[in-house]
Amino acid sequence: GTPLDVDQTLFDPFSARNTPWKLRVLTEGPDVMFSVADLDSTDDTIEIIASEFFSKKLTLHSLKIGPDPKIVFQRTIDDRCGATFSSVLADLDGLATQGESENQPIVVDSGSTVVSLKKGDAFSHLLVTNHECDDSESSGEVDAKFIRQSKAIDEPLDHMDTPSATTTHAESKDQSKIDGGSLFAYRVPTGKEAWKTDPWPRSIIATGFKVQGQLNNMINAGAPGFCYTFFPTREGGGVGSDKKWHRPLIGISGDCAESAYILRPTERASSRSCDDGAEEGRDKSTKYALMFEVKCQSTVGSLAIGYDDLHSAEQQSGYAKIYVPCYEQDKVLVFALGSGEDQ
Repeated sequence: GTPLDVDQTLFDPFSARNTPWKLRVLTEGPDVMFSVADLDSTDDTIEIIASEFFSKKLTLHSLKIGPDPKIVFQRTIDDRCGATFSSVLADLDGLATQGESENQPIVVDSGSTVVSLKKGDAFSHLLVTNHECDDSESSGEVDAKFIRQSKAIDEPLDHMDTPSATTTHAESKDQSKIDGGSLFAYRVPTGKEAWKTDPWPRSIIATGFKVQGQLNNMINAGAPGFCYTFFPTREGGGVGSDKKWHRPLIGISGDCAESAYILRPTERASSRSCDDGAEEGRDKSTKYALMFEVKCQSTVGSLAIGYDDLHSAEQQSGYAKIYVPCYEQDKVLVFALGSGEDQ
């Protein structure tokens, strides 16, 4: 509804009555990127999921909304993820497309500049990039290995029976498969308040992103950068020509890996597949492979996705256009998807 002031008039945040704005510190820690969800629609809180780059962990804070906002619960989802960077909500199960929002995690703000999920949609996963900052082992070539890993840890969780309980969980004990920067997928636990106490199973969608050290990008260099989910067509919404739901594509800006990457799902994963998508310890919904890589030989800090036709160039209307900025070269490259069939 329309926000009202204390005298029931229309609330104006810039009026003399309401300025200057009062600063209130709610918590300390979150520093780089975050997404906002409603993990329990029956209470008066929203959840802020933050990738804490400098603290090298992934955290969750429940914020009570209203005239007296405050943090009422917090936990660490993962403290073995390294320097996390991008953090976006994603639907890899088809919950939003199928309209299954009841009793599901709900999007408030997906945290992405590419809108594939809108406010009120259900989501199944959290996508996080590990911004690897050590280029000492770089071979001079980007080595993006697309592997998956989702192993439950046997260590007990650290529970504290207080409103601001902090629960720490580091998902994968075996770090041998992680090589350089990575893209992680965390599945939101199912069940009443399971997101507060249960592990968030972590899968590795991609790893092996390495900084390509050059003189002009050696200050705060890291890879990869932001990640995104999107569909091949504007009207597709995940439903292909076979009328079945398909998982979204995933875009990754390599940042100082000097490439852009588009990932495609390797097999169809149905909504709420057995054991929350797990098969032999793997989350079927997180199985992706490299569709194509754009080697830019310059920093790729962010991507943009659009569906409007690009001038008069030959193209199929309604298909995604991928915009790749090449920072040091002062260029923006544009790639258009299509059906792969001759018109």
